[in-house]
Amino acid sequence: MNVKQRVPGILRTFVAAELPADLLKALAAVQAELGQRGLRARWTRPGSLHLTLKFLGDISADRVPIVAAALRTAAAEHDAFKLTAAGVGVFPGLRRPRVLWAGLSGATAALERLQRGLDDQLHAAGFPREARDFHGHLTLGRFGETPGGEVAEVLPAYAAKCFGSFEVREVVLFQSDLQPRGAVYTELARAPLMGVI
Repeated sequence: MNVKQRVPGILRTFVAAELPADLLKALAAVQAELGQRGLRARWTRPGSLHLTLKFLGDISADRVPIVAAALRTAAAEHDAFKLTAAGVGVFPGLRRPRVLWAGLSGATAALERLQRGLDDQLHAAGFPREARDFHGHLTLGRFGETPGGEVAEVLPAYAAKCFGSFEVREVVLFQSDLQPRGAVYTELARAPLMGVI
């Protein structure tokens, strides 16, 4: 794998909520099970699993304080909320699956409000709005040429499985560095939700 050389002072960034260790462990076990059942995917490393709220792409390092301020403003308008990771599905569909994900249930309306608030504040800071509708999920892996029928045979067993719950208490701005062994994420800023100390 060729690793693209980064331009000095330019950071590839995204905003996400972190997942607790027990949920990461449960999701890693699911990935292992799915692999044993024949699914061939580029699995997301358990330590890299997170709930992406907005991908910012390449930004200059001097814009990090502006992004951090936008995150603090948005986060301060939303209470902490609880989500449950449950079920497994694919994007865009079973005919040509590309992304394998764990779904989210619980306070999904609160999640959508938080994402919209982040999008609004970041738009005010000069970033484009999301072009597509937000669908909260946890990316377990990505497919190359795995046939859809194979996926369709495996997924029903996981449709009603619950992997664990977690509380969204803060949002984090991460830098992503693409390395030969996968992306490495570095925290750049953190913003607690309303009422979280």
